Amino acid sequence: MVFIDNTMISFDADSREIVIAKKISSSEFRVHGVDLTDTYVILVGSHIDPSETHISRYIAMLIDPVTLRFITPNLLSPTYQFISQTFTYHPKYGVSIAINSACNMAIIGLSAENKVVLLSINITATGIENSTMHTLRNESFSQYHTGFGRSVAWIDNTTVAIVISNVANPVWSQSEVWVFDVEKPFQRPLFIFPNNQQKLFMRPPPRFLQILSWSRNLLILQGNRQAIIVPSRPTGYFSVLKTNEKLQLLVFEMAPCVAGTYKNSSDFGPCTVCPSQTKNKGNQPCSQCIPCAPTSFCPLGAVGEVSLDDYSSYIQTYSYPSKPTMNNYDDLLVHNIFAVGYSGRCILMSPLFWTAITISFCIVAWLFMTLLKISRSPRAQNHRNNAKKLLKKADIINQGERWVGGLFTLVILLIFGFTFRFASGFLNLYSIETSDVSQISCDDTIRNTLFGSVLQLPLPYPDNNRWSIFDMLDNQSFIMSLDLLNTAADRQSVTIQQNRPGVNYLPIPANSCILQPDNSTRSISFLAPIHQINLQINITGPLFVGGMRLCLYGRGYINGVNRLQTLDMCKIFWTINETLARFTSLYIVLIKVINLTKSLEISGEIHYDGRWSPSFTEITLSDKFIYDQDGHHLRYISERTVLSITLSEQPFYLQNTQEPIVRKDELAFHTLLFCTLVIELFGISLLFFRLVIVPLIRTISTRCHHTKRNENIKETA
Repeated sequence: MVFIDNTMISFDADSREIVIAKKISSSEFRVHGVDLTDTYVILVGSHIDPSETHISRYIAMLIDPVTLRFITPNLLSPTYQFISQTFTYHPKYGVSIAINSACNMAIIGLSAENKVVLLSINITATGIENSTMHTLRNESFSQYHTGFGRSVAWIDNTTVAIVISNVANPVWSQSEVWVFDVEKPFQRPLFIFPNNQQKLFMRPPPRFLQILSWSRNLLILQGNRQAIIVPSRPTGYFSVLKTNEKLQLLVFEMAPCVAGTYKNSSDFGPCTVCPSQTKNKGNQPCSQCIPCAPTSFCPLGAVGEVSLDDYSSYIQTYSYPSKPTMNNYDDLLVHNIFAVGYSGRCILMSPLFWTAITISFCIVAWLFMTLLKISRSPRAQNHRNNAKKLLKKADIINQGERWVGGLFTLVILLIFGFTFRFASGFLNLYSIETSDVSQISCDDTIRNTLFGSVLQLPLPYPDNNRWSIFDMLDNQSFIMSLDLLNTAADRQSVTIQQNRPGVNYLPIPANSCILQPDNSTRSISFLAPIHQINLQINITGPLFVGGMRLCLYGRGYINGVNRLQTLDMCKIFWTINETLARFTSLYIVLIKVINLTKSLEISGEIHYDGRWSPSFTEITLSDKFIYDQDGHHLRYISERTVLSITLSEQPFYLQNTQEPIVRKDELAFHTLLFCTLVIELFGISLLFFRLVIVPLIRTISTRCHHTKRNENIKETA
């Protein structure tokens, strides 16, 4: 059959007859597209409204292929078009049609209106003359002037391919082929061609004019006089173009699914990502991904099994201690001497416990001396006198006047021992960087340290100088290491660049790019030229990244009283059952942390200890919500995965200051003062015993003696 404007010519090969229909319809009609079966023909064209001869509308007409008689029309769109545009050829006003004879359906593309129409043809048993045609539904594209419907084709009975003529941001071609499920709205395609697995290498990017499909194969006619054949491939394989030669006919070759993907259908489309907790290492056909161990990290698109324990996060900067509740040496000393804990360890470490035992021993010794006094044995009296002489010499309470004072001097010496032990140990509990766990008290957190933290601006002194630690921090070089978890990326697919205003980009060479022992993690390290920088890591190709760990390293050194700490920290980023977003942004804010350690001596030097404290903020770590909203086909159309890392510094710094609660001279003075106080307390206690307790005992004893004597006199009388 031949169609010329409003005329049709039919040739019957069997009867060798030619039928000519010079006028398809009663009104002016211009044919734009046609498709036919053995039973019927459908014409699509512009129909002029008799009342408005300068405008037209798109209609479809059902034609008998034998008699070329018009059977029934169907209005495709209520929108009018100017005949000056529709009656002359223009790519913008392309119309296409494809019939599926198996299910008697037709799809019509109206690129001028970014719309496709699905028609149903009801063929009656009595013949084509009584058949009807009606619209099932209209599908419009959300973006205008894209040429949606430039060409259409049936892939099989359930899927159709539609050409979008003008792509907003062309990468491989100016046009795309979108494949839809007929039973669902044409909002989310099943897949798009070309994609990051099925690329085109032509320059300039070609434009698609028409597509044809048979047995799930795809033929594309391009505007540069080239044709592309994308054959259907069996499960586990997909079609890929492996040449960039300028040939008139390009045929895609068969290749196994890329790592992290599989394909369980036979068509010309790409492979899809493995579900979570499954994997495909690649280099072999894969129609079903292999299950992973339950404890392994296997997100979507996994190429192997990764243990997150091998890529843990860690930091170096922690919260600075708060000011202690008891920060006076005298209070701490008194509390340590006279307090008793509840645990067995605390009781055994308590000076008061051992003091009580010693006092008990002194009381026993005093009772023993009293028994010797009562005894009439000369030998006992001799031993008692010698003991009294010895105890009087040891008496530091009454200056040798009382032997009892010498006895309780043992208690005082015991308290002195605990006091000096606490003083010596407490002095060594400074600073927190050099001191060990406290062994002088039940409280092992006790420190001879006062802490303070404040945010400061790095202002210079009046002589325009500043601390040397600031220069050491500013000059510290950073090595950045990036662990790409569960990916098939190799050294050739990863590039690093610095983005700067006014410059396209500055490439940064990688110091190393190694594959970890799990064969699923690629580690890249490189030097960050400056502290405030915008870095971009490009992972080019049909590669998926399950997660990443970012590490920062910086070498430390000592310069006099200034010590620059080594920077060594890592932070892992991943989402449950998802790959990293095609564009992931990380913001690292660096804060200077300077610890000031004052000396135990008033005239001692102040030590400065500096390090960087990074904080992380991630944006768009996963594209899950985009895929759920706009379709999972977007996962396969990006040319690369981009990681944007921005390093910046805060203008202020965190100053942590530690100074001793008590210094050497103060500690010696307060310790001696406490020892003197202990002697005075025991002296007052013995004086109270002599002036109050002893007379009271004697009075009670005398009264008891008189009472007993009076009772004896009464009994005698």
